[in-house]
Amino acid sequence: MKYIKKKVIKGKQYYYFEYPLKTHNKRTTYTKYLGLDIPPDIKERFEAYFREIASITSTSVKPEDKQYFHAGIDSIELARYKYRMLNHELFINELSLFNTFFYILFVLNSNRSEGSKVTRKDIEKVIKKRIEPRTLIEKEVINSINTINFAFSKNMKWNEKAIKNIHKNLFWNIYPEIAGKYKKVNNIVNNSATTDWKKVHSTMKHLLHWYKQNKKKIYPPILALEFHWRFESIHPFEDGNGRVGRIILNSMLVQQGYAPVIFFTQNHHAYCNAINKAIEGLKKQLAKHFTESIKKTNLAIEKYQFEGVIKGGSSKIGVW
Repeated sequence: MKYIKKKVIKGKQYYYFEYPLKTHNKRTTYTKYLGLDIPPDIKERFEAYFREIASITSTSVKPEDKQYFHAGIDSIELARYKYRMLNHELFINELSLFNTFFYILFVLNSNRSEGSKVTRKDIEKVIKKRIEPRTLIEKEVINSINTINFAFSKNMKWNEKAIKNIHKNLFWNIYPEIAGKYKKVNNIVNNSATTDWKKVHSTMKHLLHWYKQNKKKIYPPILALEFHWRFESIHPFEDGNGRVGRIILNSMLVQQGYAPVIFFTQNHHAYCNAINKAIEGLKKQLAKHFTESIKKTNLAIEKYQFEGVIKGGSSKIGVW
């Protein structure tokens, strides 16, 4: 079993929890003695161990990265290691539920923020039953789920084709005339001009090059946020840029082993203002909004689970 090591000393076997860590540029191993047998409360112990690991890694984050998020590093690292724990074989059922709740809440909030009339019941209906999409809402929900599955899979490559595919998967049967195609007209967002449509290809190519150059250099949540506001400033598509951008941001987080995040509809105005400030060079507001959203995501999923509306995961979600 992953992270559980059996050692035989003088003919006797002993069990340990071991997790490899890199703190302050040094590789070490977090170790806890479990006993002569794997204890029956192993899941509870895992939860305690991963909370402690999150606390340890929070202290080793570079000072400049801590400054970027101010007091938010602890929340980011705690969510990160809770998510990593869920990916352990002991937590298969819990991970399936987490994924299902996240998909529902993400689609609900991301789409409603852009004017969609979708409701939680609409999404639950699609998640629970195998239906052929007939209405606009059903198409929207199924398209969103399929798009997230693609973006969170190994098929997601960091090139223009993959990003166009995200847009195409979202809108192919809703707005086929623009689905998967860069804009052919200039658009204005919050009274500000975005990248000229003739320059979108070259600007996106430059952005993706920047991402690949910095993927192993920049603290992953910072990298994802920096990409996000840059992408939104380009606004490469005629419509749907917010939905595409938020899926991309979460794809980056998940690929790097960090927990995904939901930006909630009721805070959409603050979210948009934070992106505008970041575009202007003031990133404090977006960083704060991100860490607050990490906390709200975990609380919303816990509240959803407590309701007991969905008691099992969904086959539609698949494996991230």
